[in-house]
Amino acid sequence: MAPKREQWGSRIDFILSAMGYAIGLGNVWRFPYLAYENGGGAFLLPYLIMLFVIVLPLVFMEVCFGQFGSLGCISSWRIAPIFKGIGYGMVILSALFCLYYNIIIAYALYYMCASCQSTLPWVGCNQTWNTDECWEPPSKTKPVDGVTLEPSPSPTPTLDPNVTRVYASEEYWKYKVLDMSAGLHDLGDFKWDVLVCFIVVWIVVYLCIIKGSQNVRKVVYVTVTFPYLVLVILFFVGIFQPGAVDGILYFITPDFAKLKSSRVWLAAANQVFFSYGVAWGTHHTLSSYNRFHNDSYRDVFIILTAGALTSIFAGFVIFSILGFMSYDIGLPIDKVVDAGLGLAFVAYPEAISRIPVVPQLWSFLFFLMLISLGLDSQFVTVETVITAFTDEFVDRVPWLRTKKPLTILAVCVLMFCAGLTFTTQGGIYIMTLFDWYCTGYSAMFFGFLEIIVISYIYGLNRFTKEIKIMVGHTPGIIWKLMWGLVTPGVILFIFIYSLVDYTGAYVMDYVFPPWAEGVGWALVLMSVVPFFVYFIYYLCSLDGPLTMRLKTAITPLPEWGPARNKNRIEAGYAPIPGWGKIKQKDEFWHKRPRDETVDGHINKGFYDVELAQIEGSTSSKGENDVATE
Repeated sequence: MAPKREQWGSRIDFILSAMGYAIGLGNVWRFPYLAYENGGGAFLLPYLIMLFVIVLPLVFMEVCFGQFGSLGCISSWRIAPIFKGIGYGMVILSALFCLYYNIIIAYALYYMCASCQSTLPWVGCNQTWNTDECWEPPSKTKPVDGVTLEPSPSPTPTLDPNVTRVYASEEYWKYKVLDMSAGLHDLGDFKWDVLVCFIVVWIVVYLCIIKGSQNVRKVVYVTVTFPYLVLVILFFVGIFQPGAVDGILYFITPDFAKLKSSRVWLAAANQVFFSYGVAWGTHHTLSSYNRFHNDSYRDVFIILTAGALTSIFAGFVIFSILGFMSYDIGLPIDKVVDAGLGLAFVAYPEAISRIPVVPQLWSFLFFLMLISLGLDSQFVTVETVITAFTDEFVDRVPWLRTKKPLTILAVCVLMFCAGLTFTTQGGIYIMTLFDWYCTGYSAMFFGFLEIIVISYIYGLNRFTKEIKIMVGHTPGIIWKLMWGLVTPGVILFIFIYSLVDYTGAYVMDYVFPPWAEGVGWALVLMSVVPFFVYFIYYLCSLDGPLTMRLKTAITPLPEWGPARNKNRIEAGYAPIPGWGKIKQKDEFWHKRPRDETVDGHINKGFYDVELAQIEGSTSSKGENDVATE
């Protein structure tokens, strides 16, 4: 009997779950930060290029790949088993992402709780964590002794440009929330308030995914739609502030001189891989729950369009805020904030504090929105890790699926323990290393390998014919050119260019020393090395001459193909006992030679299956027992 596997209740469930993953903190928190760090419009142009030449081809390939085999990102490599290490690397990469992504959600929870105070704690310079450089703009209304002062009509024009001024919201982030240590060499003490938020977030993640894809579906109906309402409100708050137009122009006007820097192109590639989860195994997992004939063309375009528009809209929101902050403080836009990865935790709170009516309520709703965005992506990524190992080891460890709540609990506890260092005073340095190295270099490496294996070893002709069987039409020549030439070429070029014109990691004014960069590259190797280890292991485990072993290692395994015999026969694959009933008219399968072509597919190496054996093993109808029509 084929292992029981869940399916999405409807097409909209898959779209919402994939959108929930693609539209997350990467759009509202990370995209504006990278755009700000890399010159606004100078980043936007490479981002759009990367979106079309990397993300679109790779996401479509991964969705079709996972949907056809109904397998996670490890077991999918039955197409060429020697490359299964790609799947293991993707899972490790997703696990590393889970470790530091939850701390961002924890920070959002911290701010949401802080919003319940009578006065927002990042307003004003009279707090214990404020320094002499703290500055509060005169254009902001502030209550003094119960009286609300009128805002001044213009910024103070006599501000001395030689005097350092830091927004109160930035000091709150640096000195209260983070309470940063001197560097990576000094992690300092645990931030107990942050640690409590970190624990709560992991508990919420566990409770929300404990019942699998059906439970995630119910959650994302709310978490995908709610953020747009809050973003629209903040957009109208920001756009009517003085200086907002200058900020938006900075965002959409490219600086062509900066386009010569590899850092800008690497940051754009890094962002699209991060935001859409390309080469992280997520799309394999989500699409593996699809029905066999789901129209993945349409779904992929919906998901990518929604993600891109959300990122750009969030950019308009945050750069309008940066524009009026620049207007207030009298500094250029690119120097108005020095918050690193925490830009969103400075700019958004500053905008919220200017809402005249109950800013605490709007602050609470905004950070609730950030939490919901983050949880969407975290649900899916944790599910990716669990599904991948469950699909791979369920035959040897059946309780991985039968006792799934325990499996989920074990994964969540392990990841929580591994992520405790993020809650220290030096946690921001560790988070920066994870973000700088893991989400860029590792993802590009696996994305390049994945597209090469499917295009040149599995074969584009075979792959496109199988897509036609699923969706009803064959991908055109443009898709083949992108998969076979353009996309892998662009990934390889950016990867090499970024190494030649290498820029080390930094956060705010702290530049990581060489030994710390070594730690970052070690994080890259954590996901990359398993690929090479498994490649060598699998090759050595086979018998015969080297050429014969290589040929066997890149030949699809007999069990590769659709999960149900009905679809296997339709796609030209031999049925497998226990994977669904077949009718007498399909008897030709047990008579057909192994290398006979069916619908253009050469089925060499597949098992010959006797009809009596198949029907004898399917006496009862299970999850995957669907009779062919």
